[in-house]
Amino acid sequence: MNVEKIEKLEDIVPLGENKTIIDHQVKRLTAAGENYGSLMLSVDITVQNAYGTEEIHTVAKMVPPNDFIQEVFNTQTTFKNEIGFYNNIVPALHEFQREQGMDELVDFSPTYYGGRINLTGDSSVVDSDAVLLLENLKTVGYKNFERTLGFDLDTSKLIVADLAHLHAVPLGLKLKKPDVFETEVKKYLAPFNPQRPDSSYQRFFATIDKIDELKLFKKRIQKAFDNSLQQSEAREPFATVVHQDCWVNNIMIKVEKGKSVKNKFVDFQICDYGSPAKDLIYFLFLSVQNNVLEKHYDDLIRYYHQTFTSTLQKLKCDTTRFSFDALLKEINYEAAHSQFIQLMFRTFPIFATKGTVKELSEITPADLIPETAETTDLHKQKLIFIVKQFVKQNWI
Repeated sequence: MNVEKIEKLEDIVPLGENKTIIDHQVKRLTAAGENYGSLMLSVDITVQNAYGTEEIHTVAKMVPPNDFIQEVFNTQTTFKNEIGFYNNIVPALHEFQREQGMDELVDFSPTYYGGRINLTGDSSVVDSDAVLLLENLKTVGYKNFERTLGFDLDTSKLIVADLAHLHAVPLGLKLKKPDVFETEVKKYLAPFNPQRPDSSYQRFFATIDKIDELKLFKKRIQKAFDNSLQQSEAREPFATVVHQDCWVNNIMIKVEKGKSVKNKFVDFQICDYGSPAKDLIYFLFLSVQNNVLEKHYDDLIRYYHQTFTSTLQKLKCDTTRFSFDALLKEINYEAAHSQFIQLMFRTFPIFATKGTVKELSEITPADLIPETAETTDLHKQKLIFIVKQFVKQNWI
């Protein structure tokens, strides 16, 4: 899909008085394989003001030019909900924090400029003119890490703390002001339950058969797949906002003098109401370096819990029901019932050889796990690591 211009951009970006958009330049932002659920573009906007011109560097998120991908990601719902996340959920969380006397507001997402689902004014149909406009984080010093390598310990702790904030603040709002939570937060959350063709399962187990270290665990892996819940129930009291796709490419880090100092999450299109353990397991096992997780898994879990409960306490919430043991039960449940199958399938696009992933417009169901794809050494190591860690924890 070749997009050179975004129609009626001035209707999306709030400029204020005496400012006018005089030009904008559009370029492709991500390469094939870096983002599956949407078309990502960089949009540099030139604005005329009273003193001359200024530049606004943004990212435009648009509908994927592929009917199959739109169906997989339920674009008609998820695109609207992501606009709702930035337009409604984030302001509601900020307002709640201010009411509770918190000085530092949640700051884990990019600045939102505006969005629309079409140009017709129809409130129901998302079409090719839909756009979500966000701050271009790369222009202010944020970057993505190499997806096949993952994060070191210090960067992982930075991200885990923001995950705790993402989960705890809306949970606090739910506990303190349930009516506001229902209308300003939960309204914009929707279940995401991707349907995988049978061929994907067949190709996955064909890959397992080629890895000697995993043949021993094939029955356990099969049983875990059979027992997995396609959509587990949101259980109280932990149920809150969950990102559901928290991996390297949806995490941007600002590095100063070789040290990770700030984190931003992007791609909130499949946010849901569920267990925070989903995000925690998904992030740790897909995006933290294997040796770091092997040595510091317990430390990272405890750091998450400490940040989670301290945030609830700042929001004047009773944390009695959110003990460390209670969190461990959540983790054990989600690891066994929802996350193992997610992790196994997600490794394939993460470790796909660069240059072999098709463009978004060309992807078909068969490309989810390509029949002819070679399993790289890094991919094999990750599969072996995840399976052995899940066996060690008695999750499968």
